[in-house]
Amino acid sequence: MAFVRLAPFALFFLATSLLSMKRIEAGCLDFCLTIDTQPCGSSVCSCVPVAVIAGICLPDIAVESIAKRLDEYPQLCVSHHDCVKKGSGNFCTRSLYPNVPFGWCSHSNTEPLKGFLAMPEAIDK
Repeated sequence: MAFVRLAPFALFFLATSLLSMKRIEAGCLDFCLTIDTQPCGSSVCSCVPVAVIAGICLPDIAVESIAKRLDEYPQLCVSHHDCVKKGSGNFCTRSLYPNVPFGWCSHSNTEPLKGFLAMPEAIDK
């Protein structure tokens, strides 16, 4: 008789365990490709590059803290002025991928090279 009483409860438990659950922030803390238009699949996450085309999806709060610590790394830059200020070069070479907000400091001795490798924001002005 106890089996008859527990049968609806067991059926309810089985049905609820088989239903798919909605994941919140599903894309955060996963691997991503920096060449995708929305690599993390969520607007609350951003792809932070680790290699040339690979990165890790992190919440936007973590990305903001990385941007604040940009001054600690002498080779990372946002503008040419950052490279000159840090003393690690005179030219900020931007990434080929538009989702990467920073570049790499390098030395450039010729004016034509500076014009050829100019950042897209500098060309638009």
